Amino acid sequence: MKKFTSLKNLGRIALINFSCDSKFAIFAKKKAAVFLISAVAFIFFAGCTPQAEKLYNEAYKEIESGHFRIALNLLERSAELEKSDKKKTKALTEAARISRFEIQDFDRALRIYRQIILKSQDSRARFNAQDALAEIYLENLQNYQQALKELLILEQLDIGPDLKEKTKFKIAQAQFLSGNTVESLEYVDAALKLPLSDKRPFLKLKAQALLSQKKYEEALAAYEEIRRMDDHYFAVENLFIAASIVYEEKEDYSAAISYLEKYQDQIEDKSYYELRIKRLKEKLINKPLFKGRRK
Repeated sequence: MKKFTSLKNLGRIALINFSCDSKFAIFAKKKAAVFLISAVAFIFFAGCTPQAEKLYNEAYKEIESGHFRIALNLLERSAELEKSDKKKTKALTEAARISRFEIQDFDRALRIYRQIILKSQDSRARFNAQDALAEIYLENLQNYQQALKELLILEQLDIGPDLKEKTKFKIAQAQFLSGNTVESLEYVDAALKLPLSDKRPFLKLKAQALLSQKKYEEALAAYEEIRRMDDHYFAVENLFIAASIVYEEKEDYSAAISYLEKYQDQIEDKSYYELRIKRLKEKLINKPLFKGRRK
């Protein structure tokens, strides 16, 4: 009877252990399944990083290594594949920057900036691209006629008073550099009637334009207005020398020398000052009807 009871108990114990083992096995299997699913999901999503983003990240690694041409190609490819307008604009803006400043491929920079103007939904990015176009034509390519066209487009945009003022100055500058001196002076005079935050660059350009027209007294008056307005700016911009050139152009070498000597303490480039004085004295001596001694 006892043996039978013992066997019965052993059977119960075995059933209990089997039941526990089964529950543990099920639990372990569930845990393993969850881990496996998580691992697969991680690999899946890691592998699903958009190609555009991968190219963008690769581009920045190349930039850090100084491989700008490789980075430029990667950025343009990233922009082509990118669906997000914000990220596309970011990639194109960086590509244009590299083209313009790092490798100085201005034609490529122009092409990329035009893409931004045509495709970006960001109005600020479009403005910056248009401004960059004008600057490249004006400063890098010296294509003043095309620069003027781009600036006139820029002027029509809602860009705020400060940027509008800077654009107006660039328009007048492009007109002057392209040989349209009369139009440049008219534009400057119109601008000077407005409440400008800084009249100095406009007056400086006006003096240059007047000198090119041989209107010497008016040019000197424009320079003098700047000097009275801000003598520090006058010195920093080397306008004492510029004003002396006006006297030189009208062949009043004595007045040019007197002017430079009067303001010599404010002229920063002493070596150039001395060279100018020397040349002016030589011209004065060699001037017809000069009554001084020839050396």
